[in-house]
Amino acid sequence: MKYIGYFFSFIIVYLFYSPFKILPYKWCLSYGMFLTNLIYKFDKKHRKVAAENISFAFPNYSENQILDLVKAHYQHLGILLAHTLWAPRMTRAWLDEYLEVDENSLKIEEETKKQGVGVILISGHFGTWEILVQFLGIRMKGGGIYKKVRNPFVDSLLKRMRSKNGVVLVPVQESTQVIKLLKQGYWIGFGADQNAGKAGIFVPFMNRQASTFVGPALMAYLTGAKMLYYSVLAGKEGKVIVRVKDLGFVDKKLYPTKDEVIRHYTELWTKTLEEEVKLFPEQYFWVHRRWRTQPAPEVASNTTSAI
Repeated sequence: MKYIGYFFSFIIVYLFYSPFKILPYKWCLSYGMFLTNLIYKFDKKHRKVAAENISFAFPNYSENQILDLVKAHYQHLGILLAHTLWAPRMTRAWLDEYLEVDENSLKIEEETKKQGVGVILISGHFGTWEILVQFLGIRMKGGGIYKKVRNPFVDSLLKRMRSKNGVVLVPVQESTQVIKLLKQGYWIGFGADQNAGKAGIFVPFMNRQASTFVGPALMAYLTGAKMLYYSVLAGKEGKVIVRVKDLGFVDKKLYPTKDEVIRHYTELWTKTLEEEVKLFPEQYFWVHRRWRTQPAPEVASNTTSAI
């Protein structure tokens, strides 16, 4: 009976997805924004979540500024939706027309490719991250961490979509395979800024402590892979803007213990993400509960006094 329910849910998802398989690219963008503008009027729950998150992140914002940012965010969600469902159609010709990479970012990419090392490609729920998944397969020897969806039919669809352009997808539980790919010179994408619950460590992010996965820093520590931070942003006229920051290799001599080293690099990439969010605030995924898990009061107090 459960699988019948899953199948009918899949049919609804597929019907919703179908227009993005056939409409021209810019029509897809308009359609995506039309849908999220419609959702905005009725989605009080997530509007409230976004407003609360923004009020913490930007404590000097007035109510009107917060409201304006929430509205701008929903506009961006339309582009994100369109890019997510359109992205499997990406080609190298599309990249040549719409991808914008600044000179410094290109230099970082080229130098890293020449080094021939594995790369921990760190991003967040920021900008238009599904585009990053697809161009990893076209422009690099790319792989990504994949978290299964409960509905097996939807899971199969998403996996086919994300691997369309040659990205190797690795289930989140199979860390040994990630290590193997990194040692073979793959660029492995990590969208690591979800709430990590009890599995993470607390680091400061946008004026609050955030439980954060240590996976990117740990994998860099274990494999000697290089860490690059990527922002993949929605630009004007359908353009996609790529910004790359070189976070370097893990220096194991930086601190006396492994845990301290991993904390340092986790804080480093989180701070880099924060700086990018402040530049393009409407493109952060404010509707997710990034800060749901909070430290115990005494831990929070000790962390604050240390800062």
